[in-house]
Amino acid sequence: MSPLTIFLLIAICKISFITGFLVKAYFSPSNSSNIPRIIAENFFPSLWQFTMCSWLKPYSFNNHELTIISYATSRHSEAIFICLQRSGQEYIVLFQIQGGWSEFKCPLPWKQGQWHHLCGTWLAPTKIRRFYQNGQECKYLRTYYDFESKEVPSGGTLAIGQDQEAPDSKYQLHRSWHGDIAEVHIWDEILSLEQIRDTGSCKGSMREGNIFAWMKTPITVKDNVVLSATHLCYN
Repeated sequence: MSPLTIFLLIAICKISFITGFLVKAYFSPSNSSNIPRIIAENFFPSLWQFTMCSWLKPYSFNNHELTIISYATSRHSEAIFICLQRSGQEYIVLFQIQGGWSEFKCPLPWKQGQWHHLCGTWLAPTKIRRFYQNGQECKYLRTYYDFESKEVPSGGTLAIGQDQEAPDSKYQLHRSWHGDIAEVHIWDEILSLEQIRDTGSCKGSMREGNIFAWMKTPITVKDNVVLSATHLCYN
């Protein structure tokens, strides 16, 4: 991370703390010379369960898939992969873990320029996975390949806004995110529905991920991702 990026991060975080605003990241359209992404600098531990939450505002639906996060290891290009996927005239949530692949339809339509809060959970021993949009559970649609009851290995790379076929490389530009992403948090446990609703609420303090916490966990911001202050909540 460049000194200028560090300075801007500190400035934005200070402004956000004083005003109550949060920090969002804008991802411009990707091309062969511009692949906007945020990379976590810390390695994850091995995971038998997790919860991921994030605020999302898509700007365009030109891509068939819009990647929210991808976690790649040396053995699994999509050890964890979460995106919005076009299905007919709407978008659904695609969730993949090491070959397991499921789809979910959320209660509200995904619209350009509109914030939505999305959370997903997964428990390896039971293979149970769920998604929630704005605190409401998304409908499970189908599974193409069954999930395995095994851990997600440590030592991989987390990328926000891009689908990586290898750690921080071989990006699939037709799956890139275009729009804003904010408050990405990841926990090594399953949050309750009440806790999930709290992560997207302006009431009280937001819960921070213990594996990845937005603007707290060290990150590298690459290829013109723009950070700025925002104010968002759904209740």
